[in-house]
Amino acid sequence: MRFARILLASLALVAGVSAARVAGSAEPGCNKWDLEVSCRTDPSRVIVTDPFTATVTVRNAGDVALANVTVQLRGDLNAKVQAGAATPSLMIEKLEPGETKELSAVFVCDVVGMTRVIGGARDALGWAASNCACTVDVIGLPAIQSEMTDKDIGGKEKGIFVVGETFTYALQVQNDAGTTVTPDLKVVYTLPKELEFVSGTADNNVTVTGSGQAAESSTFVLTPNQTLTLTITVKVLTAPPSNLVQARASIQTTGGVEVAQETESTTVKN
Repeated sequence: MRFARILLASLALVAGVSAARVAGSAEPGCNKWDLEVSCRTDPSRVIVTDPFTATVTVRNAGDVALANVTVQLRGDLNAKVQAGAATPSLMIEKLEPGETKELSAVFVCDVVGMTRVIGGARDALGWAASNCACTVDVIGLPAIQSEMTDKDIGGKEKGIFVVGETFTYALQVQNDAGTTVTPDLKVVYTLPKELEFVSGTADNNVTVTGSGQAAESSTFVLTPNQTLTLTITVKVLTAPPSNLVQARASIQTTGGVEVAQETESTTVKN
């Protein structure tokens, strides 16, 4: 009988200890402090002094929330933020496990060659830290050859168009004698008030959109000696006293640097 009582008391003690463990702190374990950092640039090839955007993405790859995470972007190999811009930095008060944040900034480089931007992140304790670098190819001005002509809807030379008539401007853009692929380019059209944009087409899945007296192509690149043809259709709204109107096509980088331009004068009459 005495033995049974001792056994019951022991079982009660074990049960009490087990209950205390459940009600108390969790089992000992190992937490992970970790940050993952990646970066990208847009575009990845630019003309010297043309701006580009660098973006760093930081992710909490651990299983503990991180406090006061500092994210920074820094130019390297002659890359620098634009004049007057503050040093790119972001303070994240709390970054939960699996959560991501981004920091973007605009940089320029005035030296031809490879440049890069370094992105990094570190928590307040310094236990979680990571860095990365993304590169950009900086090239000199490409040798762009361009030519623009006006034609009737059938593609023939006509010379004179009348109010209410539609006709086309055909523009050829070539990477002439270049030794490398161009950076991202686009064509920006400016029409006189007497003409109105109707539609646009181009090779290689390039699109042309616009309205009124303005139109713009989507971005494209040209390999050495490659030629791209873009055609816009316009309508004659009115005829000026001189009977001459002029359309302009500007070939630019996505940063707005003009590498070539064409104008074409057209005779329009009532």
